[in-house]
Amino acid sequence: MKKTLIVLMTLVFVLPLSACSVSNPRYQNIDQEKLIKKNSQAWEKKILGMQVVESDEHGDSRGHIVSSMTELKKYSKSVIQGRIINFEKMNNTKNVAYTKATVHIDDVISGDKKLKGQDIQMALNSGITSTTKWYADKNQTREVAHDILVQYDEFPLPKIGAKLIVGIDPTDENEPSPYNMALKRSKFDYGKSYVAIMPKYNFWIKDANDEKYRLNNPKANEDLKNNVEMGQGLNKLTETLNQRYNK
Repeated sequence: MKKTLIVLMTLVFVLPLSACSVSNPRYQNIDQEKLIKKNSQAWEKKILGMQVVESDEHGDSRGHIVSSMTELKKYSKSVIQGRIINFEKMNNTKNVAYTKATVHIDDVISGDKKLKGQDIQMALNSGITSTTKWYADKNQTREVAHDILVQYDEFPLPKIGAKLIVGIDPTDENEPSPYNMALKRSKFDYGKSYVAIMPKYNFWIKDANDEKYRLNNPKANEDLKNNVEMGQGLNKLTETLNQRYNK
């Protein structure tokens, strides 16, 4: 009888502790915040003092420009809400600059519900490359090869820790393109690799200092000024996303 009581008392004290350490979202959030801080510091150290090259060229911007929730869901396999938890330098090909991003999916707005809680890989426009690769085949004064941080005007690289809303599709491993070549050279795991749909206009972020989600493209309204209906629809979609998912 005494042995039975001892076992029961041990379970009473051990089980709550293990439950807190494994399944309690509060502890998981603390761990994620620590990871984000560590990764952010490492990335900032990597790009510290690096030459920044602003470019009005376009990175990867596949898909349709959508201006309603119906279209956003229609033209994406899944629409996700998540958070950027890490950046890695990619082995980029000529004349492009991407960054390997790890994104934790907090919620699936539409599409594959099994993605919720998963970490996926995405190649985001803008990133570190070398002068040799970036200026290859261009009329550029030759200089000693060195790394540069390329920032596309219409897709500046968000910060690690930023929240995001975006439509995604699984990456096609067999797609013959410089984009896919960069992924393979950078050892992407195609089992968990996804491409952002129309990141130029349909990629929303919320940094630590933001109260609401906003388009990552600061030139979106200027670019669409000649298409009033599209611009108004995009702004209305941004408002809708904030009303529903800015919690």
